[in-house]
Amino acid sequence: MTRLARRSARLLAQAVLAVGCALCGPAGPALAKGLAVDEYQLTIGDVTSFDFLDDTLPSEQLTVASNGQVNLPLLGGFKVEGLTVPEASDAIRKAFVDRRLFIDPQFSFSIVNFRPIYVLGDVKSPGSYAFQPNMNVEQAVALAGGQSTGGATSEDRIITQARLRGDMDETAVEIAHAAVSAARVKAQLDGRAELRAEDIPDKARPSMTESLRATLMPTEQKILEVEARGYKTRIGQLTAAIEEVGGALKNLDQLVTNQKAAIDSARDDLERSRALYKRGIKTITEISNIEREVTAQESHLLEIYNQMSSTRRELGDLQRALSDATDLRTRTALSELQGHYADIERLLATQQSKEKQILLLSSLTAEEASQDSTIVFIYRVRSKVDGRVVTREADVFDDLGPGDTVLVAIDPASRSRSATLASASLGRMP
Repeated sequence: MTRLARRSARLLAQAVLAVGCALCGPAGPALAKGLAVDEYQLTIGDVTSFDFLDDTLPSEQLTVASNGQVNLPLLGGFKVEGLTVPEASDAIRKAFVDRRLFIDPQFSFSIVNFRPIYVLGDVKSPGSYAFQPNMNVEQAVALAGGQSTGGATSEDRIITQARLRGDMDETAVEIAHAAVSAARVKAQLDGRAELRAEDIPDKARPSMTESLRATLMPTEQKILEVEARGYKTRIGQLTAAIEEVGGALKNLDQLVTNQKAAIDSARDDLERSRALYKRGIKTITEISNIEREVTAQESHLLEIYNQMSSTRRELGDLQRALSDATDLRTRTALSELQGHYADIERLLATQQSKEKQILLLSSLTAEEASQDSTIVFIYRVRSKVDGRVVTREADVFDDLGPGDTVLVAIDPASRSRSATLASASLGRMP
């Protein structure tokens, strides 16, 4: 895809997301229809997109981590929680300028995915679902397969919890793999050829079991050793070449000294010959031959100077190659380390999301529901407002916000009526 096509796609994505989130009264946060995404305040779990517009590299997707930061290129951890997209863009631009990284940074920063919503309770497929602007309770329940009036709700929740725990175990393995890779890069940056347990990032250590450590670390240790050998070989070759060219330059310096001595001797010989010519001892032909010899010696000195100039350029190229090899290795390692840290943050956010789902599932009461058509469902929306969890009654047309949890339950009164009707029907049977 061309740069223009990529930028067009991003602009289209931003247009699709051109609705945002705001507090809609005391009931709690929800996305009001038509509210611009520029007014939505970023929070933990949102996925953003960052891209330098004047390079050929693809955009990066950055998750707002538990500390409210995203891991930006060149800047590292940067706090965006509580900021709107324009406010975050202005703060990022100011940071680039203040740190003298750019005079006029050209980049795009936008929301790719909001925090997911959660639909739990008496639905067919409880779990987390991608949030879309203008989503209401009815649409969220539809994503979860609709209401469930079957008697296996408790079993479904147990199965869902087991699936979520399996997903969490898989996520823990991915976190451990990213952590060991980050440890290997850290050892590389420290100039060590040995991987240490303390190189594991602190945030990932709870996921690093002894079994995972024994499985993953030997492979990363081999990768570290192979990379170190390759780097050492490359540096050794460049160093040897620099020493060789430096020796050749010294030889040329000595050759210049010798050649200057030869020219001085030839000039002295020429002066003596001219004196002898005046006395009639030397001929004009002999004088001409000596003059040609002096000229030849001077020309040879110029050739040596030219050779020295070429050798100095070669030496400079080798020295720059040596410096570039070290700088490139460092830049590559830092970029790789940043990528591993971003993966860890993303996976930890995913893990926390699944933990929240399990806790919410565990907190719900297992209720059996009849199949009678008189069953009425109750909807509640659980949101986080100013750090507090607020639960409100809702109807199917109420709007939702990112991170909201929809709780679906059968109205106990309708369940009682259904049971009474069923008993009455049985009483009337002959």
